[in-house]
Amino acid sequence: MDIGVLRRDGRTDPFFDGTAADRLVIRRCEACDRWFAPDETGCPGCGADDLAWAEASGEATLVTWTVTHPRDADQPPAYLALVELAEGPWLHTRLDGVDPASLREGLPLRAAFVHPDEGESYVLFRH
Repeated sequence: MDIGVLRRDGRTDPFFDGTAADRLVIRRCEACDRWFAPDETGCPGCGADDLAWAEASGEATLVTWTVTHPRDADQPPAYLALVELAEGPWLHTRLDGVDPASLREGLPLRAAFVHPDEGESYVLFRH
């Protein structure tokens, strides 16, 4: 299932620079060493409002998922998921190359990167 063309918005440049280089880059509070999703702007723990960008391991576990079936029956379904990164934040993402029968809460996953002809590279997760 096609997800469309992804574009930068200025705030996400480091994230997309990372995906272009096959690296998962997320937000980190240097003051208290807490990790956050790429769209976070401040640390609720210590109040810092200048989060750094840092490379994450790319390891994750499956929290939950859903299957989206396209209108065109010739297209495969898309597996949309919420994963918990090893560093702690949760990300909304797609699963790729998964056996539907193997999907379960806690399934270990690894980041993989897609480099489309048009638009930004993006991350998805595989078992």
